[in-house]
Amino acid sequence: MRAALVSRYPRVDTPAWKRSVAQGLRDAGVELAVLYSRATLPDQVRAGFEQDGIGIVRRYLALRRGDAPTGGPPAQTLAAWAREREVPVAGVRRLGDPAPVRRLAPDLLVLVGADLVSAAVLDVPALGTINAHYGLLPAYRGMNVTEWSVLRGDPVGVTIHLVDAGVDTGAILLQEEIPVVAGETFATLRRKHQDLAARLLVAAALQLRDGTARPRPQAPDEGRQYYRMHPALRRRAEERLRAQAG
Repeated sequence: MRAALVSRYPRVDTPAWKRSVAQGLRDAGVELAVLYSRATLPDQVRAGFEQDGIGIVRRYLALRRGDAPTGGPPAQTLAAWAREREVPVAGVRRLGDPAPVRRLAPDLLVLVGADLVSAAVLDVPALGTINAHYGLLPAYRGMNVTEWSVLRGDPVGVTIHLVDAGVDTGAILLQEEIPVVAGETFATLRRKHQDLAARLLVAAALQLRDGTARPRPQAPDEGRQYYRMHPALRRRAEERLRAQAG
């Protein structure tokens, strides 16, 4: 099987969980490629700022200086990891044109922090496209679903699903809850989500390769789509999390 990992802004793309996905697939004998969207520097800064605010600028400057967040060696980007291992790395402006994806000839697309993928691109891989959603589908679709789940007193977790034209509406492949422990914060939960997402993405990809996957379709009227949480509601969610993890 050949899988293409799809991500964004390669110059600042350092999250360890993405390299963990790549390494796990490679260790299982999967042939890899990496595809980036928003490959120009202005687009990278704009996309990163939209997602992470000023923190993305600090990380980029730290990478340019060769600094590391913990005083150790500089964090390695997914692109650098791939090139060290002679894994092909390609870049496109947007994920709307299927031609660059066809050139990579993937059997499977694995989204690891990617932009929205067009229907034309989703049609390319024979095994489909998979994504890690930081919420328990179908109940929680959309944005900030960890925060919304905590605010409403529901469990948090990760769902691996096939990607279709909807928003987090594709068939569910794997799902696992994350325990909330004493001292938990949204930052610690995010790290747990990332670690779990890496493990489950590899497992789902291998199930699709081996023909053992059991996709569970979502009904269109199941669940609810959530949007970006207002800061005042996020503060309430943080208070609830502190009480829950106390």
